Amino acid sequence: MTANLRKVALVGGSGQLGPYLLKALQADPAFEVTVVSRQSSTASFPPNTSIVRVSDSYQKNEFLDVFKGQDAVVLSLNFPAEQQHHNMLVDASVEAGVKRLIPSIWSGRLDIPEVRQIFPLAASKAGLLEYVKFKEGSAPGWSYTAVVCGPFHDLCVRTNFYDMDPRSHSATIWDDGNAKFSVTTHDTIGLAVTKILRKPSETANRTVYISSFETSMNELLAAYKSATGVPEWKVTHGDVEQGIKEAQEVITSSENFMDRMQAIGRLGLLVGLKEGLGGDFVAEGLSDNELLELPRNDVTETVMKLLNV
Repeated sequence: MTANLRKVALVGGSGQLGPYLLKALQADPAFEVTVVSRQSSTASFPPNTSIVRVSDSYQKNEFLDVFKGQDAVVLSLNFPAEQQHHNMLVDASVEAGVKRLIPSIWSGRLDIPEVRQIFPLAASKAGLLEYVKFKEGSAPGWSYTAVVCGPFHDLCVRTNFYDMDPRSHSATIWDDGNAKFSVTTHDTIGLAVTKILRKPSETANRTVYISSFETSMNELLAAYKSATGVPEWKVTHGDVEQGIKEAQEVITSSENFMDRMQAIGRLGLLVGLKEGLGGDFVAEGLSDNELLELPRNDVTETVMKLLNV
């Protein structure tokens, strides 16, 4: 660990991912962590957490002051703050003399044009990453590491993202159910951030690909059956291509906000299952798990834990 990556500012210490990033950083004695939070935020943080408050309007001059003296900045922004403020925060990290930025990417594959064409969130994230890459070399010592992690496994189980409902014991299996895709738990993502900061040379100015495991719809269904103790589920089958088409139609035509959000989630799943779109990071030769010394998890054990079995 180089001494110049000790002080870390975390922007977005609440939300879906932020608490897990904070937990991992605080658990590692190598880091001194400061959480940057909005004035109006009612989020609670662990005792003795260093917190700096900024205005809800996210003024650049405030972040320049906050980032000065910080060695690394980690961004974990929720929508719409991500779209409104991400590029400004990137600029502030450069101008304040930060050495490493971990931008608010936390996504699946962004480097494949068809993924960006199918999935609006991927297109949005790709735009953010392009701006980060554009800033490379703009200030001495500044660098970035983007994290591609696939779907958040914890969130997927809790929100039925996988199209598996443990209450009704029903599931949808897409195509033959054997397509493998990479997913990552919140805890593994948090640990990966600490490992990135501990290996600054190996992770500078690049995207790292991580996962807790590679799985398939059939493996997930088996895990859900085991976790619930119900061996017989009502299973329907869907076609990935048709599912993508139908979800895109909902996004473009529906006036119902929740329907559009559910369709976007459906696209997030299907784009990882579609053949040729590289959803399995290990099979694609992209995985950085070994470099970052990340543990592998068991799909059944994680599903059981998340369902409180």
